[in-house]
Amino acid sequence: MNTTKNIFFLLSLALSGGMAEAQEIAKSLTNTVWKQQGYDRVLAIKDSAFSYYNINSVTCKPLAEGIFNGRFRVISSAKRKLVLNPGGIVNYNFTPLDSLPSKCIREVKDLSYPKNFQVFWETFNDNYAFFKERNIDWKAIYDQYHPMVQNAKTDKEFAAILKEIIGKLKDGHIRLDLPDALKDQPAPVSAASGSVHTRQILLSDLKNTYGKGLKSYNGGVLQWGFLKNGKTGYILMTDMNNFADYVPENQQNSKEFRALYDKISESKTPQKMFDDEIEGAAKMMDRVLHDLEGTSSVVIDLRFNGGGYETVALKLLSYFVPSDKNVLSVRAKMGSGFTPKQNYTLHPAQKTYSKPVYLLLGPNTASAAEIFALGALDYPHITRIGSRTSGIFSEILWKELPNGWEFSLSNEIYTDKRGKIYEGTGIPVTIEMDYPRKYPDFNNSFYPAGIFKDKTLDKVLELEKLKK
Repeated sequence: MNTTKNIFFLLSLALSGGMAEAQEIAKSLTNTVWKQQGYDRVLAIKDSAFSYYNINSVTCKPLAEGIFNGRFRVISSAKRKLVLNPGGIVNYNFTPLDSLPSKCIREVKDLSYPKNFQVFWETFNDNYAFFKERNIDWKAIYDQYHPMVQNAKTDKEFAAILKEIIGKLKDGHIRLDLPDALKDQPAPVSAASGSVHTRQILLSDLKNTYGKGLKSYNGGVLQWGFLKNGKTGYILMTDMNNFADYVPENQQNSKEFRALYDKISESKTPQKMFDDEIEGAAKMMDRVLHDLEGTSSVVIDLRFNGGGYETVALKLLSYFVPSDKNVLSVRAKMGSGFTPKQNYTLHPAQKTYSKPVYLLLGPNTASAAEIFALGALDYPHITRIGSRTSGIFSEILWKELPNGWEFSLSNEIYTDKRGKIYEGTGIPVTIEMDYPRKYPDFNNSFYPAGIFKDKTLDKVLELEKLKK
């Protein structure tokens, strides 16, 4: 669940430059074409390579290409069904096509606003999973905006219409990637909000005020140590990616870290990169749990975590659960229906933390970080404190209009094991701390009267004191 443009495809495109060695694949898959269930995509396999396409009623645009075994793992293969895993917890199901659709071979470009609006509307109609949760009548949207599109005279006018529609959905995973000339300038912070305390300053103040003996890994993606009482462990997770152990320890928190990490990561096949993320998370959690032995409880702080890979999130969670549990299910929108539901069972790591856990959540806890929280729901020793999470769980599904503009949407439905959906509402907390929902109000809430104060960590310390 990445909050940046889908790294899945960026890395796959890099593979076409020869970063992965060709490996043999099953003969039954060579020179075959497949239609993906849901997602509106077509996969063509030729020899050891693949080409992946976004398809709609007008165009078929290349999305990614590369070495097949560097991108996918074959879960099962039969004459009428192919199941692949791209590196996450969701498997992709495919049915065979006789040949690649002709519009995938010859480029079709249509610059007319009505035709592009039609593709935009149809793509959401077939793939967007949360009209009900977002209280949107999608047919009414078409009726309202189609006449406006027919009267649009410029790209700017057409872009404004699409942005207005997207704004109604209030979904943080919906983006419209426009040419630079059409992009809005960042809005200045309103004077009513006063001075803005940046995330960097806030985290620095948090650690200096409440932390003790904190250590850091990979530029701060994982930080751990103790709260100031010396008895409660504190783990700050600021992202759910960048856990791979690529950079020497003495450079992990240097200015050069980002460039060093990216250079190595970009040299990997996607499957190897995903494996490295999991291995890095496991290595670090073994170290974290060793360092926090003897603590009476531990805090896991996800209030500043905007997401990343759900596989990393669930791997991290596995170090804090005592037993196997079916923690979530996922399915994707597919026309008027859905793909088959896939259940996910969380298995504890070999060595786990067995004492009480405080899980700190807030409105900026999003995407893969929310999947961590979703997976934790049925473990009673994990107490959720803060405010409900952002409510955006789905992978970001990127699509392209006939005119070349790219956009994204949420097509996957994550539920708890009882089938409850938290899209839009977010994961609730056990102890409510009433955080403001909007930036910069959330950040500024840590500075009542201009002095840093973390009411949630104060609550944790209060609860721990009551145990005595």
